[in-house]
Amino acid sequence: MGPKHDDHPEPLPATSTGPLNEETLSPQPADSIVMQTEGDIAAPFEQAHEQPGKVSSAQQTHELDSQEEGIPHVHPDNDSAVQHLTEDEDDHDANDHVKPLMTTGSAITVANTRYLLPNDEVELDREDMKHHEWMLITDFRLHLSPIGENPQRILDIGTGTADRYPSAEVIGTDISPIQPKWVPPNLTFEVDDLEAEWLYRPGTYDLVHVRFMFLAIKDFPAMLAQAYRTLKPGGYVELSELGVTPVATNPDCIPPFQIFRWLDLYDEAMKKMGFNFRVAHAFKDMLTEAGFVDVVETKLEVPWGAWPKDRRRKAIGLWHLEQLKQGLQGIVMGLFTRSLGWTPNEVEVFLVELRKQLDDKSYQLLDYAYVVYGRKPL
Repeated sequence: MGPKHDDHPEPLPATSTGPLNEETLSPQPADSIVMQTEGDIAAPFEQAHEQPGKVSSAQQTHELDSQEEGIPHVHPDNDSAVQHLTEDEDDHDANDHVKPLMTTGSAITVANTRYLLPNDEVELDREDMKHHEWMLITDFRLHLSPIGENPQRILDIGTGTADRYPSAEVIGTDISPIQPKWVPPNLTFEVDDLEAEWLYRPGTYDLVHVRFMFLAIKDFPAMLAQAYRTLKPGGYVELSELGVTPVATNPDCIPPFQIFRWLDLYDEAMKKMGFNFRVAHAFKDMLTEAGFVDVVETKLEVPWGAWPKDRRRKAIGLWHLEQLKQGLQGIVMGLFTRSLGWTPNEVEVFLVELRKQLDDKSYQLLDYAYVVYGRKPL
């Protein structure tokens, strides 16, 4: 059954992802991200190497909890279930459905790049964590657009659909050559600036998929105009971002003012650089104004931290908070010093109280992810 097509937040799906605990919540190696399926994402990354004596990822994916069908297991008091990758996992066995991909380094090389985050190993690990979190949020749906089972060409900004649609030609673009070594044979990567003029032939793609790009795109309407030209008649564009407007759902607590101040300052700093921090709230209107029809906005719950009682929402909250904390230094330091004129010492002092509030479950912060798609008219 497809997603609900209404303006109300969609409840978190209850499909089992297998037991989620200290091991199964570990991020996977970056080289496996484009080939992930539901089973791969739910399982610990060690299982990708077929270790003896361990249950396969496919078996774990379909294992249901004996007491709460469809809800993954997370110990109710396990707030440290997410582990960091501590070793390089670059050496993966080649197999029949992957091919080598050569890159020329990890530094951002596109001229005039405007991306606001680092692209070091810490940030790359965090990107893997964000992808895992997103799969939990969406019940392992890489997209919500109803493109059918046999799309022919996909332009994927934030690649993750090539293995799911083996008959499709999938092009993944990134501003930095940081892609994995092994990818499905139908997937190619291009180092490109999404805001420059697109060179793709007009009217040739079934889906243009954009996720987590609000830190890289200043002019979403211009990008949507290019997507419109690139799509076939009847093709879809899909945008996915976090709303970044969390609310404290516990009325008995004093609001987490440092968190709210951080988000407001971040919004101010990004506006000074020409970016819209909370652009997700405008996606629906943007697609309509760009000429797309049958526009659908779906909102999905994203808890901040392990405060939810049910295991699935707790797992999502753990992943969200962990990836946020892992990247906090890079998220705040560069932008606040460059845009707001803060000193590094001022940022460090600010982060001390911010980290304390992020670790405080009593606020029960709740945000929403926005998935908005629309169809190019026939």
